[in-house]
Amino acid sequence: MNNKNLLVVLAIAVGVLVILGFKLMNTSGSSSPSNNGRNAQVSLTTDPDPLKMGQATFIIDVKDQTGKPVDNATVFFDLNMTAMNMGTQQGNATSQGNGRYAASGRMSMRGPWKVTTKVTMPDSSVVNKDFTVNVP
Repeated sequence: MNNKNLLVVLAIAVGVLVILGFKLMNTSGSSSPSNNGRNAQVSLTTDPDPLKMGQATFIIDVKDQTGKPVDNATVFFDLNMTAMNMGTQQGNATSQGNGRYAASGRMSMRGPWKVTTKVTMPDSSVVNKDFTVNVP
């Protein structure tokens, strides 16, 4: 086997090992979520409803698999217009008690907006849920 063929075989072998290594790190390095996180219910309402241009409150309700409100979660939100880049508004929602969390955002243009939520449950499991809201 000449040097060129050996180099190609070696490059392919290294590539396969790198891909397998990343897959192993992603599966074995992460803790599996508990049933609490996998079956949690996350819902979104807005104030005002329907939305208008200007300041708005996003109300995120978090419930466990049995429908019981979840307090002591950390709720991160990200607000971004889908049709045009109007900048990203993000931060942690504030607990209102009884599984309800509130976040504020400014709707600066009519059209569809995406609200991305990342809820870290008290048992450290994570629930990600996206919502689309519209400013008529």
